[in-house]
Amino acid sequence: MCAESIESVALVFPGALGDFLLAMPALRALRPSHTGARVTIVVSQPLVGLAALAAVADEVASLDASASAWLFGASEQPRWLVGRPTVYSWLGATDAEMRARIGAVARGASFFTVERGDGPRHAAAAYARAVGAPASLATLRQRGRIEPPQSAAADRLYATLIPPVLAMHAGAGAPAKQWAVEGYRQVAGWWRATGGAVIEVSGPAEAGRRVIPDAPVACDLALPDLAAVLARAAFYVGNDSGVSHLAGAVGATGVVLFGPTRPGRWRPLGGRLAPLEAAGAHRATGISLAALPPTRVLAVCRRVMRAAARAPVDKGGPRY
Repeated sequence: MCAESIESVALVFPGALGDFLLAMPALRALRPSHTGARVTIVVSQPLVGLAALAAVADEVASLDASASAWLFGASEQPRWLVGRPTVYSWLGATDAEMRARIGAVARGASFFTVERGDGPRHAAAAYARAVGAPASLATLRQRGRIEPPQSAAADRLYATLIPPVLAMHAGAGAPAKQWAVEGYRQVAGWWRATGGAVIEVSGPAEAGRRVIPDAPVACDLALPDLAAVLARAAFYVGNDSGVSHLAGAVGATGVVLFGPTRPGRWRPLGGRLAPLEAAGAHRATGISLAALPPTRVLAVCRRVMRAAARAPVDKGGPRY
């Protein structure tokens, strides 16, 4: 078969880390519909390494590359649009000009929207149903799994620690989703009292913000390295964030804390991550200790650990 006759497919996904991981089962489900095709996924630059690790496609391209400006009217057409590919795009669904521009160079084009706000079903199921893919919990979990890579950065970090290790991520994309810092400090103190070590995960949104001042920090790691760090941790505690979804994708055990967002819509489906929802009205400044007392968080942490010890095979994780 000559190169020109090989079908090409482009998956264009503009979302952030959590969006990408929620959509990954749907993105992976599209490939069997194009057997033998050359598939390219186009994502934001920070996600390029993770998309390659997840093997969603044969090639990964960056939406931040200069050629991608063609989507917005520039003259240089990106390589992944050469040869009249079939395009599935989560960019441009509400932009008639962009839809027409892509449609003119594609064999066929389908447009979808990035999930936002509340909805009747889990976001991962909504992505899957939109592309006509199976949306059962078992299928979403299986297609949402990422095998963590070998990582020198993770090796260096863990070489300084005595297990078991608790990984904590106190950040989130919005302040309203962040649990009080004092709560995380109490969780860290409990873990250390049992003889374990603590890693604090810090991303760009948390630059310069330390929750556990004397804990080693996994700071601004490439996402494949962060995946390796999270996969090696014995336990994870974090807010509703992209990092928590990455922890679920690599099979972590732990607890994810929810305030203004609804777990039934946004909780990680992978690993053994139990969603825990704060009580009462939600504040723009974050999740208070009154709404989510540390004693309640610690009680659920203990239950999850006991459940994981009794059931070493991952069958969906506990819910509390």
